Amino acid sequence: MISLSPKLAIHSLIGALHLFLCLLGLLCSQLQAQTQSPEQTLVAMEKCRDQVIAGLSFSEKMKMKAAMSAIKSKPDFVAANNAVKNASTPEEQIAAKKTLAKVKLDLITQQDSSLKPVVEKIRIAQSTVLR
Repeated sequence: MISLSPKLAIHSLIGALHLFLCLLGLLCSQLQAQTQSPEQTLVAMEKCRDQVIAGLSFSEKMKMKAAMSAIKSKPDFVAANNAVKNASTPEEQIAAKKTLAKVKLDLITQQDSSLKPVVEKIRIAQSTVLR
């Protein structure tokens, strides 16, 4: 059996509890998303990402920031970002933002594989809104 220090065990428990509360809140958001307008869905997508990022450690936030800076000039990111900017209807904007979110998270994982757990948390949170 692996023994954790009390401080590490508490930190792990708090992290798990935070994730559970985020997912619970997002489940409620997902239930509301069925009757939301496209604009409300876009706000919910951003809120999911922001909730996960708010729960990250300072070190994880700095890694995410560095990875984002590194991927902003990648052709896949630029194309997906331009598709969002050029979307003419709210429905097209949602589809483009879904694509951008996927591309962004894929590129972040490629840029820094240590961020894979963070990226997975964001994917789970966003999937509750984007069903």
